[in-house]
Amino acid sequence: MATLKNGILSAPHVHQRIYAGLEKGHLPHVHALVIHQTGAPTAQHTFNSYQNSGHGAHFLIDKSGTIYQTAHLNRKTHHVGKIKSKCYETRICSKAQLQAVATILLQKGVSYSAITKNLHDAEKIKAYPDRYPLNEDSIGIEIVGNYNTQASAYESVSAVQNQSLQWLLGELFGFFKLSKADVYRHPAVSYKTATEASTATW
Repeated sequence: MATLKNGILSAPHVHQRIYAGLEKGHLPHVHALVIHQTGAPTAQHTFNSYQNSGHGAHFLIDKSGTIYQTAHLNRKTHHVGKIKSKCYETRICSKAQLQAVATILLQKGVSYSAITKNLHDAEKIKAYPDRYPLNEDSIGIEIVGNYNTQASAYESVSAVQNQSLQWLLGELFGFFKLSKADVYRHPAVSYKTATEASTATW
């Protein structure tokens, strides 16, 4: 049986490998879970990255299905990036809200990077679930999976990885009172390759 205390998820098959450099301040609320793939062939590649950069997630699921916790669950990490507009992507919003987003997206003479930043800034002031999850209110889960540049696609998530993911999500649902509606693939939320985590199942 898993327990959660001081941001640490304790269970027989969760291995603690916390990287202090990933942690970017207090995470007061967890509203959602974001599923990623590493774009690297092994867990060690990702661990090396975590040592050298400040970006990463709270968990890493290895190809063997082993689950590593890499950041405390009460600490924010940089794993999401700039978010898209949930209103625009799902069309579940008012006409006025949709028009406000379109005004940002269709600005003339403004660079793509500036537009995505402006949209992110407008979205982040909304309350969840009217927007996609942010670093400030979500837990990130990385799944080890390489990216094939020739095929422009991530490798498939294995059955054993999906089994571990489903177990982990079940535990996090209980601790944070979440549901499947609060789980997002990274490309749905931010500007990422569409095949990232596309074969993850829950």
